[in-house]
Amino acid sequence: MKLELLHKAAEGPAKPVKLLFIHGICTGAWVWEPHFLPFFAKLGYDSYALSLRGHGRSEGREKVREFVLSDFADDIAWALSEIKAPAVIIGHSFGGGVVQNFVQRGGKAAGAVLLCSAPPHGLLRASAAMYAANPKLAHEMKTVLHQGLRAANFDIIEDGLLSEPPSRELRQRFAEGVSDLAEKASRQLIGWFPFAPFPWGMPKLLVVGGEKDQFMPAADVRLTAIYYGARSVIVPNGAHAMMLDRNWRDAAQPIADWLAKMFKH
Repeated sequence: MKLELLHKAAEGPAKPVKLLFIHGICTGAWVWEPHFLPFFAKLGYDSYALSLRGHGRSEGREKVREFVLSDFADDIAWALSEIKAPAVIIGHSFGGGVVQNFVQRGGKAAGAVLLCSAPPHGLLRASAAMYAANPKLAHEMKTVLHQGLRAANFDIIEDGLLSEPPSRELRQRFAEGVSDLAEKASRQLIGWFPFAPFPWGMPKLLVVGGEKDQFMPAADVRLTAIYYGARSVIVPNGAHAMMLDRNWRDAAQPIADWLAKMFKH
């Protein structure tokens, strides 16, 4: 299966690790293009962004609802084989769940960053919190799960993803770049399926979340960090799609600081 792997070459002296970015549900590698890929490349990190099968420009869109977490974990393994160097994997939301499953299945990485990620204990707690705080958003996400993104009110979902209304360009990018939902894999992340590794199996780890994230509450971000014995960072006013938001630097900089500390020349 042919997969999309974007690359932004490092500027200046290269760092000792490369970066592999994994997108969240219904999106693709394109979410990292505007800000995160150029930001980290300028810092000297050879930076890659993968579109999981069925997403972005990768093959398999007609089968995306049937893929399971292990399929997507295989995509990460393929991307790392293409990169051919020690790499830190940054997984956002659903992609963070895939990263954890990749590690659970024996995958190796120099480190990992879980950004607004599905927690190792599953999504039940976060889903309940969404129903309590924003029932309209919860209803639309239920529609997405059962009928697909095209059947939902994307304006409501958009309001939940970002801290402020998107530009016309970003809204158009969403319209062009979203895919159907990976239903089977998403159901595995609910928590009945043990998709996450034991704490001692995780590589060096940073956990990042948003103060205003309506999809992944800060409490679940902190619980993820506690489970893995890792540091957590809660971005002030951060919403769920941080890599595309106006305050994206507030999420990128703590990751850059952590990388500089953990992976010195």
